[in-house]
Amino acid sequence: MSCPVRLVLAPGKAAKLLQQAGFDEPQAEAVVTTVGEALTENVATKADLTEVKTDLGRLEATLRAGIAALGAEVKTDLADLATGLYRQLWVMAAGIVGLTVSLTVSLVKLLL
Repeated sequence: MSCPVRLVLAPGKAAKLLQQAGFDEPQAEAVVTTVGEALTENVATKADLTEVKTDLGRLEATLRAGIAALGAEVKTDLADLATGLYRQLWVMAAGIVGLTVSLTVSLVKLLL
């Protein structure tokens, strides 16, 4: 009998324990083989974890770069917005000054 997961499951010992519990030899071997295969298929290896870690590192780098680019874009947009608002403020101020001058001139003409 062979089992690919020797560190997790000692097949010979497990089969003997199952036989002592009432399993016959073919049943015990079938259970040990099935459990061993299930463990092999469902347990991540160090290589699997290393691959996931590498993928997460790449994803983190991509996200950080995207966030940095987005931050720079937001700063540019805010600067453009501030410039536009400043320009509008000057237009409004010029309009107010012009209106004030016009009203003052009209008031002076009426009073003279």
